[in-house]
Amino acid sequence: MCGIAGIIDFGKNVELDENMLRQMAQALQFRGPDQEGYCFQNNANFNFGLAHKRLSILDLSEAGRQPMWNSEKNCVIAFNGEIYNFPSLKTRLEKEGATFKSSSDTEVILVAYAFWGIEKMLQELEGMFAFTLVDIEKQTVFIARDRFGEKPLYYHKKNDFFAFSSDIRSFHSLGISREIDLHALGYFFSEMSTPIHSSIYSEIKKLPPASYIQLTSNGSELKEYWRLNYKKKTNLSLEDTIAHAEVLLEKAVQKTLLSDVPVGCFLSGGLDSSLVSLYAAKNYSTQLKTFSVGFEYESFNELPYARAISKQIGSEHNEIILNPDDLSIVDDLLKEYGEPFADSSAIPTFYVSKFAGKSVKVALGGDGGDEIFAGYRTYNQGLRMQHWYNKRYLKLPLTVLSKLTHSEKASYLAGVMKKDPVTLASALYRNMGFSQGALKELLNDKAFYEASKREHEKAILKALDETEDVFDVLLHSSIKTRLVNDYLVKTDRATMFNSLELRTPFLDKDLIEFSNSLPYDYVMHAGENKYITKKIAEKHFTKDLIYREKQGFGIPIGHWMKNVWKKQFEEVVFEKQAIIPLNYTYIEKIWEEHLSNQKDHSHRLWIIYVFHKWIKNEYLAS
Repeated sequence: MCGIAGIIDFGKNVELDENMLRQMAQALQFRGPDQEGYCFQNNANFNFGLAHKRLSILDLSEAGRQPMWNSEKNCVIAFNGEIYNFPSLKTRLEKEGATFKSSSDTEVILVAYAFWGIEKMLQELEGMFAFTLVDIEKQTVFIARDRFGEKPLYYHKKNDFFAFSSDIRSFHSLGISREIDLHALGYFFSEMSTPIHSSIYSEIKKLPPASYIQLTSNGSELKEYWRLNYKKKTNLSLEDTIAHAEVLLEKAVQKTLLSDVPVGCFLSGGLDSSLVSLYAAKNYSTQLKTFSVGFEYESFNELPYARAISKQIGSEHNEIILNPDDLSIVDDLLKEYGEPFADSSAIPTFYVSKFAGKSVKVALGGDGGDEIFAGYRTYNQGLRMQHWYNKRYLKLPLTVLSKLTHSEKASYLAGVMKKDPVTLASALYRNMGFSQGALKELLNDKAFYEASKREHEKAILKALDETEDVFDVLLHSSIKTRLVNDYLVKTDRATMFNSLELRTPFLDKDLIEFSNSLPYDYVMHAGENKYITKKIAEKHFTKDLIYREKQGFGIPIGHWMKNVWKKQFEEVVFEKQAIIPLNYTYIEKIWEEHLSNQKDHSHRLWIIYVFHKWIKNEYLAS
């Protein structure tokens, strides 16, 4: 795992040197503390420079150093990530006549490109990655990102000039405008993160997952190389489906154990991390180390469950307890995200990563399990929508009724039956950030208060191309919104701040493609969330560990704000700033409601606090 940055200039407007690349790479120090490397060329056709900061996981020798050139010295790559199936790809390429000089997965990408081309190579890769590959002979550059965006990649493009980085802060050294994108900001206030294509800055974008950009002197082209597809359904029985899902999950864990350094597991006590830890303990060559974080508040504490799982699987268990006094790192953590990011579970994720990083360099986690096997209440609403869609013969009378009576219920049901994107998108709002109406109170700008609505509708429209079922639309859309924009960003930044690599077996390509083939009445059989996961778990764990109320991985932020953080919140937020003209009368109103226990505004107030800290760090301190 590493960090990458660089510049591609077909207009030859900038004379590149190592100092420019070093400045860009400063933001990557925690992503790659083990080695650094740079290469640049100012030539007749185009100028390019690549920077690489390395966290050594595979092939710890000098042969794994980057940027890495091929043997012909006409292709060079800067790569961030891990390719779990690189040994099998290497064997296939050797049978086709390839030779290798290292045991690194990076070299396999270079050779696979030479033998198969960019499209086939990307389709064959299994893992998490972001890379830039420069083909000097063909005067072509490829910038690619993994299927789910586990590894970040930001870019700026203006005319023939293209800059990229794993960290948005790298662009500050280039003097690129830091004008705030109100669309991205509105999405943040609603969903606690920025959206899939946009960053907080208008001039900097994100490369979407499962995509690559091809750059030549004729311009750039964005291409998608893989899609979620729910159209082809399995013919397996439910019993055989459960058995096959377990086989695929265990294989996924086996793949992610590949490492030349110690591997451990995050064990929250929840279902997904427990299964990952179970299979890791079974397949790891030595005793597995597991890591948990807990709180003094019982409603936020899952440590007893984690201990029970650890005892059963025989892991060496390690745990820490957080309290408000441990939160001195929060300001530094918020800076590390580069953009405003307000999922407060980033805080315990950081601390368990810091704790684990003292013993291991790689950790496995359970992220993605809720999205592919329906763990959230969103999917209960999706199932209800599906059942109404199955009664779409009532669509016409309901449409007429809604027009005659102005009934919101009839209009809603008619919208479901028509697969109306606006209606379906309503299920994606998590009710944690600000609603569209509340956003309008905060800032009366259409780009701001319609941001999350538009992003959710775009996600629904894309999903409608990949499935016939309403339920699958919600599965697809939640992956492309909350998973990509929030959960994977949270874990990447929190772990890499501690130079720890996190791997997510539930996002294995084979497992995901199989889960896409499952009928909705398998995924939520008899209306049970995570039915398949729970049936797998029944073979290994007691039912009291499996069938308990789901707990979110969060912190008692609302309680702390009323007490130990009250003064700090007021000092940060109510020392008003003029960068964005927010309605502070409205902010004062919800603050007072929270303090007086009239209404719990924990997440919304944390969003406001994070935004103001970000503004102070990015603008007022510079």
